[in-house]
Amino acid sequence: MTEPNRQKTGGLSRIPISARTAICASILVSFLVANAAAVPTGNDGSQPASGATANTASGRSPASGAATSALPGIPELSSADPVFSQYSDDVQEARKAIATAKEGEQIPLFLYAYTVRKTDTLISIAARCSIPYDAIASINRISSMGEPLEGRTIILPTLPGLYMPDSASNTFENLLLSSFDPDDKSIISFSLGGVRIHCIPDAKFDGTLRTFFLTPSFRFPLPTGVVTSSFGMRKNPVTGNLIFHKGIDLAAPRGTPVRACSDGTVVYTGYDSVYGNHVVIRHEGGKESVYGHLQTIKTALREKVKSGTIIGTVGSTGQSTGPHLHFEIHENGVPKNPAGFIKGK
Repeated sequence: MTEPNRQKTGGLSRIPISARTAICASILVSFLVANAAAVPTGNDGSQPASGATANTASGRSPASGAATSALPGIPELSSADPVFSQYSDDVQEARKAIATAKEGEQIPLFLYAYTVRKTDTLISIAARCSIPYDAIASINRISSMGEPLEGRTIILPTLPGLYMPDSASNTFENLLLSSFDPDDKSIISFSLGGVRIHCIPDAKFDGTLRTFFLTPSFRFPLPTGVVTSSFGMRKNPVTGNLIFHKGIDLAAPRGTPVRACSDGTVVYTGYDSVYGNHVVIRHEGGKESVYGHLQTIKTALREKVKSGTIIGTVGSTGQSTGPHLHFEIHENGVPKNPAGFIKGK
């Protein structure tokens, strides 16, 4: 196998190279994002994504098999701290690379560790680091803005983007994994603590993911499910016409139990040619939830239901091309992105 290119990344002049090496111990990574000739093997036998090449600089080693304990720790998010100063330089270099990179050019990516303080929030950490909270949340597998972080040692990447594991461990990661194209040639892959991670440089949460992450007050209506169509404009899969999609579609096997996303009262059960068998539940605060294309309805009009009550099963009735749940939330009669209200099981 061809030996990977070994080059030095530029623009890191604030700390001398010798001091940087001592501070950093040995961390992540620079990759060629497309059309590289070599695909090297990491320390744990893993490989970067197809078409990517590992690269080291200033004594740094590839990230394969690394854990937070092996990453350089940032004691304080302050420009007076030399490690944070170095981190900030690396972030600037990554942003420059994103802005100017052409196919086959390297995108520098390094990882640091930071232990969250009582006064920190995800938003404040992201602002101080000049890295979108999307990147910090996804690489640390944080599924909600409300997740406690105090005392936790988190990873701070230098490259803005979305970081996705091979397999999901919660509902939010299911949504995340369903929102990207695995054939995207810009994807950077590496191993971290034995977990395979895939980064899409400069990507951010889409509207569904963002609202799901920021305001998780309702529960997910299915035990598992993959978003196959998001809230907003789309082509109708049956007619081909461009329409406004008032909810999200969640693919799941026929017969999967559908649960009420929150406490409420059933205000409609029935059938029409578009929604098929469907149920509408009224909740507090002027909100209503809609569950469409059901195979069976397992509730009744005016029944009071609790969050998690089974109200039906996944089907393909009405205007549908296959088994899935069409899920809407209305607020004061206006359709809202359901992802802004639902949380994991």
